Amino acid sequence: MKARLFFFIPALAYTCLILYLSLINLADTPVKDLGVSDKVMHAGAYFGLGLIWSLFALSVPGKKVIFKKIVIVSAASVAFGIFIEVLQDTLTSYRTLDLYDIFANSVGVISAGIFVWFAKDYLIRFKGKINLFFMKK
Repeated sequence: MKARLFFFIPALAYTCLILYLSLINLADTPVKDLGVSDKVMHAGAYFGLGLIWSLFALSVPGKKVIFKKIVIVSAASVAFGIFIEVLQDTLTSYRTLDLYDIFANSVGVISAGIFVWFAKDYLIRFKGKINLFFMKK
């Protein structure tokens, strides 16, 4: 149980951070001074979202195959990105729905899914080490 919390709490916190940053007015923040495209930031943020939730999904015991877990996490992350874009359009006057943002979010999530698929053997060993660490305590 503790090992799952090790992945769940950061995943939930990261999701809340994306939600918060997506709904605040960024006009008075130094985000524009970073010199990085808005779409690259979207893809990077959602790569992190897909990655961290995939780590949690891999830590949950069950008979679902790894590929199915990755697909479920990826679909949920893309849906979350679409939901955020709709919220921006309906709840704020300073943000609008942007299809290119949805595309960038989806590229980030799909990239994370592909990364997790290729790194699954390493990630499963890492999960085992985390479980051993918590079993010792």
